[in-house]
Amino acid sequence: MRKWTLNKSGEADLPAFKTLGPLAAAALSARGIDDETKAREFFNADKLHDPFLLKGMDKATELIRTALSDGGKITVYGDYDCDGVTATVMLCGYLTALGGEIDSYIPTREEGYGLNAKAIEKIAKSGTKLIITVDNGVSAVNEARLIKENGINLIITDHHTPPETLPEAAAIINPKQSGDEYPFKSLAGCGVVLKLIAALENGDNSGVMEQYGDLAAIGTIGDIVPLVDENRHIVSAGLENIKYSENIGLYCLMKQSGIFDRAGGMDAVSAAYVICPRINAAGRFSDPAKAAELLLCEDEQTAYDRASELNELNAARAEIERGITAEIQERLSADPSPLSERVLVLTGEDWHRGIIGIISAKMASRFDKPCVVISASGGTAKGSCRGVNGFSVHGMLKFCGDLLTRFGGHASAGGFTILSENIGAFKARALDYAKRYHDVMPAAEIRADGQPAPSDITVENIEKLNALQPFGEGNPVPVFYLPECAVKRKRPLKNGKYTSFDIEYKGLELKILDFSGVFADFWYKAGDIIDLMVSLGINEYNGVTGISVKMVDMRLSGLNQERYFAAKGAYEKIARGEEIDRKLINRVIPDDAKMKKVYDIVKNAPCLEEVAQRALKADVNYCMLRIILDMFSEAGLIEFNRSTGGIGLRETGEKADLSQSATFLKLRALAARRL
Repeated sequence: MRKWTLNKSGEADLPAFKTLGPLAAAALSARGIDDETKAREFFNADKLHDPFLLKGMDKATELIRTALSDGGKITVYGDYDCDGVTATVMLCGYLTALGGEIDSYIPTREEGYGLNAKAIEKIAKSGTKLIITVDNGVSAVNEARLIKENGINLIITDHHTPPETLPEAAAIINPKQSGDEYPFKSLAGCGVVLKLIAALENGDNSGVMEQYGDLAAIGTIGDIVPLVDENRHIVSAGLENIKYSENIGLYCLMKQSGIFDRAGGMDAVSAAYVICPRINAAGRFSDPAKAAELLLCEDEQTAYDRASELNELNAARAEIERGITAEIQERLSADPSPLSERVLVLTGEDWHRGIIGIISAKMASRFDKPCVVISASGGTAKGSCRGVNGFSVHGMLKFCGDLLTRFGGHASAGGFTILSENIGAFKARALDYAKRYHDVMPAAEIRADGQPAPSDITVENIEKLNALQPFGEGNPVPVFYLPECAVKRKRPLKNGKYTSFDIEYKGLELKILDFSGVFADFWYKAGDIIDLMVSLGINEYNGVTGISVKMVDMRLSGLNQERYFAAKGAYEKIARGEEIDRKLINRVIPDDAKMKKVYDIVKNAPCLEEVAQRALKADVNYCMLRIILDMFSEAGLIEFNRSTGGIGLRETGEKADLSQSATFLKLRALAARRL
């Protein structure tokens, strides 16, 4: 169960809000846009800053113009992710159009992120006179020195946080570097390149957006930077430009992905979940240059073939992801003890290193706790981390820094390289960090932008939510809280792959779409009163416009989440063998009445989620519930898969003596020891 928070809406009476309708107005106010100045900044879609405000821009443009004039070879050095690929394509395409001798180099994932000595040696032998990095380079102190020793000029364009000591380069363009007065600091790597091209066009932001806004939008979305300020314009205008894009490779990729409509174009969510993964697939499983070649391609048949290859790579990614997920599932079913730890650390031999970030994010979401996935191969290992709100992944990696050969990241995600022999020490240190700074771990959270009245949920008001687009990092899809909804009926969708169910919300009947799992696992019954977190949209079918409501999260109505999270933390402490208050131990040792109540619930509930919610409604503390389930499992009364949450009764034919279960005896011993 995740923590639900209802954002507080202000009471500001803004003229801009009056035309938006109650849903969009509530969402804006809940996000802190509660005065005229903030509203103007949010809706100012034409706001692009002067590129020459970026420190180093004057010098960089001078060097590039000189190199073009002298006919010297220029190499654009990119990165293997979506942001780095699109940035490489943009700059290579532009400089080639100016008549330059342009080459590109995108390191493979095996080479690692950023500049490396072997690549520099190869580039030097090719006769390059100027290297321009995109989406990397600001930390490459040693590599910059090597480039200088080879007599090559270096321009760094990057957006990552710079170190204290900067590389020695002819020019560095990074809005986050010290002394930079650029008013927006959250550009993606492709956004920085967009500004460089605009500067080379004497500050013509609008003209450059028309030419390269489509790729800049895709790269910005792919890098998950906040879609506010200048990024909001880049994405909104860039996605609009896709309708008229002349980029044959992007057109073929969208067509083959099945999402492109010349009239409707593409929204940011489709770009994030369909296009960006396909571009990333080249870097994860093959050569990222294949994605760059597609986006630079000028022949439709060749572009079609390249797009097909990226689709196949993405399908391979999904298959490998399923295999690793299944292996993790099997392992946790056999030994569920890691699930009680504050941080879930999973290690595998030769897991595909292009996948571990996706797996880490999936496991963090599934188990609602920070997760680290490590792939070991020989003497070295790569790790990827994902966190939850309130837990700093970067802080954890920094705490473990002396054990790592390399690491980086931010509050919610990070990655590292480590010697395989140090993995055990890393796990212990990571768990120590979590315990030291989080006696009670932060809970995964869902935030709602408002609690609409039934009369607010109309086609007109939902359509006005489009004014808040594009949605993404920093500007998520609005979520709304619908309490005390009566479940009326349910039905399978897509042959049981998904679920549709009907609810009544204060007199309003709505159909809810649930894509979180299969119909067979949807355990809510007609007559249940539930609370919902939903997103609202519009669908059109046979010329009829209707309301589309998608489930974000749901639970039985009236559950006390504060008590739940406190009890969950207590149970996990007991499972880890940590010290807890004696009074608490005495309160969670179950009596016969509680055990019978739980047994009766288990008889009709096939999963932990349902058992937990119905037990909470029946006033059974969650910590006590888990203790009872452990006792039942040890006595052979139930089959309990802690990793999947599956629960089923076992017909033993014998009466079990629960007072002799290991869990019961352990609790009695703990209580006695503290007398």
